[in-house]
Amino acid sequence: MIISPNSRRLRVFSGIAVLALIAIYLHISPQWRQAPFEYARDYYQNVTSYFGGSVYNNTLYTEGNEEMVNQYYNSSNPCANFPNTDGILLVMKTGATEAFDRMPTHLLTTLSCLPDFLIFSDMEQQIGPYHIYDALAEIEESAKADNADFDLYRDQTECPVSQKSCVDAKTDGHKAWNLDKYKFLPMMEKTWRMRPGRDWYIFTEADTYVFWANMIHWLKKESRLDPRERLYLGSRSFIGGTPFGHGGSGYIISGTLLKHLIEYHPGVVNQYNAKGASECCGDLMLAMALDEYENVKVRQAWPMINGEKPSTLPYGPGHWCEPILTMHHMNSEEISSVWQFEQTRKTDRILLIKDLYDGLIRPKMQVSRQNWDNLSDDVCYLNPDPDAQQRAEEHLRNRQKKKEEMNEVEKEAWKSWENCAKVCGSRDIPDEEDWDLRQVVTPKSDDPRTANNTETAEDTSPSDAAAREEWKKSLNEKKRNRSCFQYRWHDEVCCTAKSFKLGAPKSAPGDSNHKAKWMSGWHLKGINDWIDAMGECKTPAWKKPEV
Repeated sequence: MIISPNSRRLRVFSGIAVLALIAIYLHISPQWRQAPFEYARDYYQNVTSYFGGSVYNNTLYTEGNEEMVNQYYNSSNPCANFPNTDGILLVMKTGATEAFDRMPTHLLTTLSCLPDFLIFSDMEQQIGPYHIYDALAEIEESAKADNADFDLYRDQTECPVSQKSCVDAKTDGHKAWNLDKYKFLPMMEKTWRMRPGRDWYIFTEADTYVFWANMIHWLKKESRLDPRERLYLGSRSFIGGTPFGHGGSGYIISGTLLKHLIEYHPGVVNQYNAKGASECCGDLMLAMALDEYENVKVRQAWPMINGEKPSTLPYGPGHWCEPILTMHHMNSEEISSVWQFEQTRKTDRILLIKDLYDGLIRPKMQVSRQNWDNLSDDVCYLNPDPDAQQRAEEHLRNRQKKKEEMNEVEKEAWKSWENCAKVCGSRDIPDEEDWDLRQVVTPKSDDPRTANNTETAEDTSPSDAAAREEWKKSLNEKKRNRSCFQYRWHDEVCCTAKSFKLGAPKSAPGDSNHKAKWMSGWHLKGINDWIDAMGECKTPAWKKPEV
């Protein structure tokens, strides 16, 4: 039988149609059986692809800070809300032995949105596209020759492999410290030569964190400081009675002051390099030079410019409603975490010290931690035995409370960490429902029962609304004045603190001696009472820099 061409074509088309239907079935049938959570997964993938694949779980988001940070971290545009830094230059100081450990995190976070910055070290290096300048390159050979402080500088140039391979951090750490002090004044000179004419120069170290939104707002608006004046701002410290801006906390020099120092006093750098062998610190020598040549002393900007970090900040009175501009002793992980916190906050208002506590520290607070040092050392209770007294550190002995001023709980505090833990609780302020109002409010007349009319009786009764308000005010005042928030016990020494800090772990003792262990605890009720009594910070407590 002969099949017509039309019939042959029909059969071919029919076969193709059947194959197409089978292919469609094989493609969509898995989706029919897809579980609900897989639809959610696909939706999440679609959302992240829309944002360029840069949305992740916010690893800081946890129980206790849900109101502070977003659950997801969109890292697609980290500079979207970065402030305008025109007229302001960051100058960061590092060292060849640490640069590759510390600088990459900065370059990925705090420096990534700056249009310009300078990095100085004690050796010329390159990290990707970023150049690190040698601050010591032009120091006169006469200042370096026969100076043991420059041994590391010479050794670094002779190292044929990575600096980390050549340097033993444990044995050579002091060499890096001795060399570091010579960088400060040459760094001033190089900064002015390379980037003249800025309004403000912010000098930091590789373990300093700058809160740029706060910093720029303060310098350009809130401080009302004029960069045309000769100004030197920082966290003031003293050595031998000489005030200086602590280098690790960061310090700020106006463009006018930097210009005067470098252009009007060309010999200052060489003069102070020669002094380096007899001085301890570069930040001190810089302050001495500014005082000698410009008659300018550091203006105190603490606690906004701060030498602590989130886990060591003394939260409480004086460290709460104040804005934060810088922090110090930040390792790479901590720098990344604080950057992430800034990026994922639910608000763009001025960041206060209390926000660091609420967002980063409060979720980690608990009643006690073993093998932990929460840095309590304001008031101490020691074993009165002479041997124990001698064994204790001098600064702890000097902070002992006088025996005649102790209550019964405090007299027993040194004996165990359990006893130490009771000290702060012995000073608790009773809660509202536990307080006898009649103990606090004094009636207006000698005895309210002698009142001869209902109006007088109401006005003088302890249950009167006005009296209760007075009582609440008194109660809050007592809570705000609390001076014991946490404790630390070690080797029969119990110390308490007038602020609350997280602290850091300590190594567990190698033997079974229970006296050798470190125990730290927090009086959470007292901490929360103080926070509640303080209420919300109505306005940031900006500090006016003063000499």
